[in-house]
Amino acid sequence: MYLTISLLLVMVLWAMYYSANIYFTRLSLSVFPQPPVDSFYKGNEPTLREYKAKNAFLDLLLKWTDEHGKNILFWIGPMPFIFVSDPKMLRTVATDLNSFIKVNSLPNRFLFGQKIIGRQSILSGGGIKWAVKRKIMSQFFAKTNMKELFTSCKTHMEGPILEKWRKTVKTGTEIDLHDELAVTFAAYLQVFGLQDFYSPEVVADNVFKILEDIPKPLFDRYRYFLSQEKIDTTKMIQKMRKDLTAIVTQKTEEFKGMGEQKSDDLIGLLIEANMSDDGKELKDNTVLVVESVVDDLMTICLVMDNMVKQLCALFMFLDKEPEVQSKLMAELRSTEIDSFRDLAKLEYTEKCLLEGLRMGPALLRGTRTYVTNRNGRVGQYKIWSKNIRIHFSEYVMHMDPTNWAEPKKFNPDRWNDGFNPASFSYLPFWTGSRGCLGKHLAMMLMKLSLSVLCKNFEMTQAFDLKNPPMINQNMAVMRLINKVKVDVRPLVS
Repeated sequence: MYLTISLLLVMVLWAMYYSANIYFTRLSLSVFPQPPVDSFYKGNEPTLREYKAKNAFLDLLLKWTDEHGKNILFWIGPMPFIFVSDPKMLRTVATDLNSFIKVNSLPNRFLFGQKIIGRQSILSGGGIKWAVKRKIMSQFFAKTNMKELFTSCKTHMEGPILEKWRKTVKTGTEIDLHDELAVTFAAYLQVFGLQDFYSPEVVADNVFKILEDIPKPLFDRYRYFLSQEKIDTTKMIQKMRKDLTAIVTQKTEEFKGMGEQKSDDLIGLLIEANMSDDGKELKDNTVLVVESVVDDLMTICLVMDNMVKQLCALFMFLDKEPEVQSKLMAELRSTEIDSFRDLAKLEYTEKCLLEGLRMGPALLRGTRTYVTNRNGRVGQYKIWSKNIRIHFSEYVMHMDPTNWAEPKKFNPDRWNDGFNPASFSYLPFWTGSRGCLGKHLAMMLMKLSLSVLCKNFEMTQAFDLKNPPMINQNMAVMRLINKVKVDVRPLVS
């Protein structure tokens, strides 16, 4: 009897504390622009779930910012989240790395304890060591290095990669564009120093499985945890990291014996970056150096898929603009590309890629933890909550009608000479010290791939009309719903 009464009393007191905490937290943030909550305890969660079910989560954020202001606050249960799209605030988020720190609990770091890229890779890391690593690696990804890389990539694209496409297509066939392009871009890794790694087909398949499985624990954590699928994926990641470790260990020993002469390929620069002066503790610890390099190589394998999805999205947008597609194909087929400098001749191709990056950026949305120490501001509003999550969305920026005329229309001509997007209204590669290191490489490889493929094949969209491809708005990194089916036939010379 007494135990029952005691338990009931504890439950009542806990409920009172929980309710009071929600009430006073919302009261402290009530001056912040925000949509009305659906219920006291659930906050805006029912509306968020409704729009996510309709694949319109980012459209909801766009709607809220249009109705309530560029910087808004919304609630998931008792937890406050701030969404920013004001250019001045975005600049602050991008440049103030001490106040707005990356969230290291994101699922691409680990999958139920199995390391994928870890928390200190070139993408996920932070601090002085990470900054030094980026500085060293910028040599490889710099625009000045693209000239030499272009020659190797072009030779590879016009050789084994094109030959594989010819074997696949033969006289003509319908393909899943993502599957074929995934193998194409995985093959470029061989040019960067991973020629002793898996075949492009195996790399593409592994990357696809990892990227498909990363979000699953977020939506059905317990079912996935007990599944054979999770076991198979974690074993595959273990093997992938183990085989990369063998390659990097050998190259690290070679690197140590090179003296002043250092390698300038991707793996060599990664080894140098992880043995830098600001990482003295790693210099004599080959195991830690190798593990750090493997983290970075896993990251690069995964982000290569961004270019694949970018080109798939481009074909998706072009399907609704046949005149644009005809003009693009005419330029690609009539322009001879013999050097990196020749890529500048693909002016309309550049406009189409820029417009594709606007409508379907690789990073749809991002998040930071705002370390406010209860004394921060977002715009004109004071933030009392400590360590609040700040969200932003490149998609929402790029669809803002105050900055873009007819934002949902694919219009390459908006990029004609003289056009300059408003500050912090176009960030397909993000910006600041966390901006994408590989943006010049990405543009080069996408142009080169389009040039070679479109000179050799007729490519016509063959989408399923009942289930057409579309961008998955529920993901942070772009994913496509439904297959991008394309009918591919050899061009008759």
